[in-house]
Amino acid sequence: MPKVVEVNRGEHPFIADSFESHTSKNMTGPLLQNLLYFSTNEKDNINEETIELLEPYLNLSPVDDPNKKLFDPEIAKVTSLALWGLCTWAGAMSDYHKQSKIVKPKLMMLEIKTNALAEARQKLAEAKAELDKVNAIKAELRARYDGEVAKKQELADAAQRTRKKMDQANRLINSLQDNKIRWMASRDQFQATKT
Repeated sequence: MPKVVEVNRGEHPFIADSFESHTSKNMTGPLLQNLLYFSTNEKDNINEETIELLEPYLNLSPVDDPNKKLFDPEIAKVTSLALWGLCTWAGAMSDYHKQSKIVKPKLMMLEIKTNALAEARQKLAEAKAELDKVNAIKAELRARYDGEVAKKQELADAAQRTRKKMDQANRLINSLQDNKIRWMASRDQFQATKT
């Protein structure tokens, strides 16, 4: 025969009501300030697990009308404007998280591309400064070159004038050479007549 052991009988709650310990103090406390703070500072910290836990409530449909949502802010508005605001806020936070998964990578890519653009502009400015230096050196060298070409042209013109004078002098000498023979003949003839 099994032995029966007697236990103190008393109230031992298996599942405790959490309304008093958790929800009640938030409802009477600064819930709106907490929600506003979360909306501005903490909304980027929503994780997939939170959305996964919230999803059944946001998408739950009544049995009689599967096109309707039980978590409808307009239905909640009938009961309480605060409940309407809370439902709208919860849906907005869920939508924000879903959209931020699309937008955040694009924003990160935008920041990377913006930084790359700033770096490229910096390099472009440096390259333009270097180009300006090179163009200044090029202009100086071009001026020197043009000056040297002008000097060369002056020397070529002077050489041409000298060559022209030399040709004239050679012609004169050659014509005097021809006259020398005639003068020598005239001299000899003059001396012969003189004696």
